[in-house]
Amino acid sequence: MFSEQEIARLVFLHDKIEAGKEHRYAAPTYRDRPALVEMERILLSNGDETADVLYEKIAVLRYLARSYDEMCRTGVSLRFHYKLIETHARLSSLAAYEEEDMELLKEDFYNAVKARNLYHRDDCHDLVSMMEGVLPKETIEELSGSAIERCSFLPKNDPVELTERYLSVIDEVEEKIDKTMSTGICHEYWALKAGYLEELGINWSSPALLNPHVMFD
Repeated sequence: MFSEQEIARLVFLHDKIEAGKEHRYAAPTYRDRPALVEMERILLSNGDETADVLYEKIAVLRYLARSYDEMCRTGVSLRFHYKLIETHARLSSLAAYEEEDMELLKEDFYNAVKARNLYHRDDCHDLVSMMEGVLPKETIEELSGSAIERCSFLPKNDPVELTERYLSVIDEVEEKIDKTMSTGICHEYWALKAGYLEELGINWSSPALLNPHVMFD
């Protein structure tokens, strides 16, 4: 089980991140990375595999995956999405899911497939395999197909964003951007981001360059 101190700390870190947002739907920022990293450390330090603990782990994994997705850190969120589906598979073998939990499982699977398809086509055979026997085959096909189709309509992003080199410096870059941006316009943000990344030896193309027929404002 998670100790009372660990649960209290997870709640504190979650509330700290949420309280720092400009509005309810705002994404976490580079400032929240230490809190997210600590949440992960607490999560991984618990090796208990009982149903109650797995249920708690799923809630934390879901929050971490969503937070990194919102931060456009897909290269980080992918491992949390995988771990989330893996944990669902283990929990489903130990306990029956209530209707509400089953709907959350479907949403988690959809989001995991979507994250894997943001940069390139991926049929997600490993995720599908984990869900076989947990979800009906037709549900798996419907959810994965819908997620893949959704990604085909989204603007392209530079795959360099998935690399360890990019992920190791992006917080530093976004802190610099935060201190130098003047307009809040996406094109200024992208110009600054490209410039700071280039200084670090990383060639990055903005969504505007990768999607010339899309109007961004």
